[in-house]
Amino acid sequence: MKVLDGHTIVVTPYGDPFKVRLACIRTPQLPQGSSGLAAKAALEARLQPGAWVTLSTRSKAADGVELAEITHVGSRVPINLSLVQVGLAALDRQAANPCNQEIYREAEMRAQAMRLGLWMSSPGTR
Repeated sequence: MKVLDGHTIVVTPYGDPFKVRLACIRTPQLPQGSSGLAAKAALEARLQPGAWVTLSTRSKAADGVELAEITHVGSRVPINLSLVQVGLAALDRQAANPCNQEIYREAEMRAQAMRLGLWMSSPGTR
């Protein structure tokens, strides 16, 4: 697995590599400075080399990239949701959202209330 940014990885399960974007969330882009780098670092920390994960494909993006919830084998919390919980991602409200929006929204509100990550400087909503 290779992490490209805070919400895109390349996986090579048994052959040709392909891109997967984390479904249901938005993270800062790398050109956005420290917040983009922090999101990428957090995803890299969660996807250590050799980690066993499951990809629950939710849909495809307009560019053909798979959108999936990624979960460590044996865990119940998708990595997508864990990034929201620590304030490094927000619920993607613009896309047709195939994930459990209520859980993601609650995690985002808790991160905002605690002023974590993206919400450090202001408690406002996105």
